[in-house]
Order: sequence, then structure tokens, then C-alpha cells
Amino acid sequence: MQYQIQRLEESLLVIVKDLTIDFSFISTELNDEYRHLILDLSEFSEVSQEKLKNFINFGKEVVEKNSFVIICQMEFSEDFPIVPTLQEAFDLIELEEIERQLDKEI
Repeated sequence: MQYQIQRLEESLLVIVKDLTIDFSFISTELNDEYRHLILDLSEFSEVSQEKLKNFINFGKEVVEKNSFVIICQMEFSEDFPIVPTLQEAFDLIELEEIERQLDKEI
């Protein structure tokens, strides 16, 4: 299996086993019930620039409406938040939700 999907609270957690997968399937999974995407790359010790292009372009589309967080032990992109654990991913999503609420009130 190239990936595994878990539905947690309002978030989709996609545990990636193969970086060559087509991430377009995730777009159909994100909706009003699951608005946040957590991409778990913790199984990889390194990610090549070529493979990064596969999901960075996808991630740019996702962040227009949703939170997008990557779990990984290495830094490789300044475009998206990268955290080392699932708990930190949830914390970051919660902070983004608070910011969105504050922006609506202003």
C-alpha cells in the first residue's frame, strides 16, 4: 500500500509510504467534515527535490481553504509548516483555526 488514510476529528491524516503517489485523491476527501490535511512523511529520512514537487504543488491548492501540515523529521520546504509529531500538527491546526476566527471578527 502506498498510503494509509485515518480520519481524526476534522482532519485527514495521510500516512505516506511512497512519495511517487498521485495526491489528487485527497482533494475528493477534503470537505466540510474533514477540512484539515496532515501529511505524515515521518517514515522518510530524506526527500529529493524531484519527489517534493509531487506534493508541494498539490499542497498549494489545499492551503487556500484548509490547513495543511507535514509531519517530518527534516526541514525541506519553507512553503508549508513542518512539525515532528502528530500532536504538534494538531496544535498548529488549532492555532490556525483561532487565527481564522479572529480574522472573521475583525
